[in-house]
Amino acid sequence: MKVLHFILGKANKDRANGVNQVIAGLAKYCTRQGAEVRVIGKAESVACQGELIQRDGFTVEAYSGWGPPLRSALAEGIKWADIVHLHGMYSPWNLLVARICKKYGRPYVITLHDGLAPERARSRGQFKKKVFHAVLQRRHLARAAGVHVLTEEEATDLFSVAQPRSVFCIPNGIDLEDYPLLEKRDNASAAVINIGYLGRLSAEKNLEALCLAFLKVNSAGNMRLKLAGPTSAYGDELLHRYAGKGIELVGPKFGADKFDFIRSMDLFVHPSSCDVFSISAMEVLAVGTPLVITRTSNASYFYDRGAFFMCEPTTFGLERGLRMAFKRQADWQAMASKGRLLIEELFNWQTAANDILEAYNSILAENS
Repeated sequence: MKVLHFILGKANKDRANGVNQVIAGLAKYCTRQGAEVRVIGKAESVACQGELIQRDGFTVEAYSGWGPPLRSALAEGIKWADIVHLHGMYSPWNLLVARICKKYGRPYVITLHDGLAPERARSRGQFKKKVFHAVLQRRHLARAAGVHVLTEEEATDLFSVAQPRSVFCIPNGIDLEDYPLLEKRDNASAAVINIGYLGRLSAEKNLEALCLAFLKVNSAGNMRLKLAGPTSAYGDELLHRYAGKGIELVGPKFGADKFDFIRSMDLFVHPSSCDVFSISAMEVLAVGTPLVITRTSNASYFYDRGAFFMCEPTTFGLERGLRMAFKRQADWQAMASKGRLLIEELFNWQTAANDILEAYNSILAENS
């Protein structure tokens, strides 16, 4: 099977952009399972048009703009491919690629990447997004050979605004080769308790509510909240507002630094007001650090696994979640084992690649 992915980026897993992390894992393991995978990316900067970037088992062709070199590469790649995979919503570039797919009779599938969540639609550019969806995107979704949702909840967001002909649900994962199984953590009490967050420092991640909840549970002053992520104006505002209150920005974390950061925390929190069970939360489970995650991070379908604490995405809910986690500290080791099992059974790229190749085959059979 020949698969072409078109993305915005270079499939570098050491970036905060989740789509790049997804392609880095998915393409690697689809290739290992025998698929031929090509990735064409539109990036802000390239060494030259058509720059070839070697990843783990696949190559990315990168272009900086929608000029003749990129259009020519896409036409050639689409004619070569059996199926084309597009990523994200509200992207004019994806609509142009879909038009080329139609010209050459190639089916395309779309991964939403939480792009249709109502909370995102209410963000900046709300009116423009509504017009774009009504005039262009709804038809784009209807013409897709398949739409890939990452969680059951995301399918509900999809069907509220569009009626695609085929939908399949496969969650994201992590690369288990990057997260070896470790010895159990020592949860002995320390003088200072470190609570961590990893991800974008942005409004939809609900960090304001997390900071306020942290201040309520840190009445003794023996806790530190460490927020890891790329520099942003939103993050700078948080730091200014809560300076000297036990809240720190520790910068972006990738590779070994990310692993060590997660491991060094006593407790991790994923406070998002909307998400699709984020890769950073999966990484926390893989490492064995206890996790508090909001219900609106689309975690509810996995709560029965006993792998994490779940709470509401409000200051009140996050405070309750933190207090519950510390009250049940004796359960942390057992939860860590269940979290690791969840990763090994479901949230890993080998499993995701196997499932998505099956989905591709079904779509190709239906469109033959």
